[in-house]
Amino acid sequence: MSERSLFKGVPALPKVTAQHKETRRQSILDAAQAVFVDKGYQLATIDEIASRSRLSVGALYRYFPTKSDIMLTLLEERLGRTPELFRRLSADADGAWQRLSLCVDLFVRALRIRHPGTGRLLLVAWGEALQDRTVRLGLQHRFSDLLDYMMSVIEEGTVSGEFRPDIDPAVLASLLISLADGVTLSWSIATPGVDVRRMRSTMLAMLRAYLVPAPSGEE
Repeated sequence: MSERSLFKGVPALPKVTAQHKETRRQSILDAAQAVFVDKGYQLATIDEIASRSRLSVGALYRYFPTKSDIMLTLLEERLGRTPELFRRLSADADGAWQRLSLCVDLFVRALRIRHPGTGRLLLVAWGEALQDRTVRLGLQHRFSDLLDYMMSVIEEGTVSGEFRPDIDPAVLASLLISLADGVTLSWSIATPGVDVRRMRSTMLAMLRAYLVPAPSGEE
């Protein structure tokens, strides 16, 4: 009897499409983010993440072998794509100052729209980074990518003459990222007095006063 006739009449297993796999993968990440924020990274379990994503533990492991893999993916995809977003949305900016201003606007807008999930995820990751080297390296990689992008904008401004020539791009970029992360963490726990809309105008005014040279003849 041929192999074809042996399986005649047996329904074929449905094919799992790439879209279905990605939908399932995102549901795992959504569930993991919720569990990490609710319970903290250390207390979160794979069983709980699987249950919240309505999958078996075995099915979850086919996507993410370890809890660290899930956290690293969250850091990369939900906290680490800011430089890519900035590049795309500021591509048509007219010069370095407009590009930097757009970055500040996008940061404030994203914080207000995505609050509190991503901010709290960052808070959990920062807390875990002290004990978990893998998470620490993930955060360092995120910082490095942001640093590269912000430095490129500042360097563009110093070369074109929009910004003062004596600025250290690496130092200023590091300060801006640290400031943004500090605001994000305070905003995520609803710290009284943190008004990101008012902070936006103050931040832009501070940057303009420091970066943009005074017109000739003015001090």
